[in-house]
Amino acid sequence: MKKVLVSLIAAVVCLSLLTTSIWAGSKQRRRWEGVAIGVGAAILGHAILKDYRHHHTNEKIGVDRHRGTYYAPPPPQRHRRVDCPPRPSRRGHWEIRKVWAPPTYKKVRNPGHYNHRREWVPAKWIKIIEQEGHWIEKEVWVGRR
Repeated sequence: MKKVLVSLIAAVVCLSLLTTSIWAGSKQRRRWEGVAIGVGAAILGHAILKDYRHHHTNEKIGVDRHRGTYYAPPPPQRHRRVDCPPRPSRRGHWEIRKVWAPPTYKKVRNPGHYNHRREWVPAKWIKIIEQEGHWIEKEVWVGRR
């Protein structure tokens, strides 16, 4: 589908670059040029779409006069073969455990100011708690030995 879309866009761009948009002349001349461009684009689009559908259908293919026709095979299916043993089951179980999530901080610019002793404190970056630390429940796979 991508190939069809890309080729259609390329054709439209080429057609738009080939024709000039501003010419002096009669209105009828421009009208028939537009009709010709539209018909050409429709024919080109139909040919591209027909070719795309032709390659993606399960249609009859002539093989032999005596045997009749042959249908193209369906795509192969992915499944477990009969002669392969099944996979062993994983031993273990899920447990819910409590885990401590540490607090998260964000950096904030603290502008310069005077403190309570009337001393100048220069500006600096400080950390402020964005979210407090908390317990979360998490599922953990515990395997047997």
